[in-house]
Amino acid sequence: MRTAAVLLLTFVAIGACAAATSDSTAGRTNGKEMFGRLGTLTGTWTATTANGHTQSVNFRYTAAGSVLVETWTLGGGRESMTLYALDGDRLLATHYCPQGNQPRLEYTGTDTSGRAQFHFIDGTNLHVPQRSHQQAFWIRFDGEQAFSRAETYVENDQPAGDAQDGEAVRYTRVTH
Repeated sequence: MRTAAVLLLTFVAIGACAAATSDSTAGRTNGKEMFGRLGTLTGTWTATTANGHTQSVNFRYTAAGSVLVETWTLGGGRESMTLYALDGDRLLATHYCPQGNQPRLEYTGTDTSGRAQFHFIDGTNLHVPQRSHQQAFWIRFDGEQAFSRAETYVENDQPAGDAQDGEAVRYTRVTH
């Protein structure tokens, strides 16, 4: 009887490990697919924010197609960049912010409204007080000629739970 109980517990533990592995890689499996989908954004896009600022963003590949470069022209000589790259099946995004920090985020899946979600993992230069860093962002594909995006920032010295979702901005294609 004791042997049967040990075998049952072992079987349950193996099943739990398999389920945990399956759950933890479910989002990652889609990382390669999302990297390919983001690649459909190559070209230049533009948008006007709610406060009237015009932004443009350009997507292009570098490093023999292994990195997707997203360059934002924010106006007034301000630019930022996000680099997307795969680490195995995981899709990572490193954001190079005009505030001088470099948060790294991971694609965690697409929600029911079609928003590809990226969440903070770690970053550099986050120790500077009175600055903020990107905690999360999402991208939603709105057809071949448009996409929407929103970013969530958090103050460097505040808990992530205090983060406020940013304004969703819709971008339209200018060139391929």
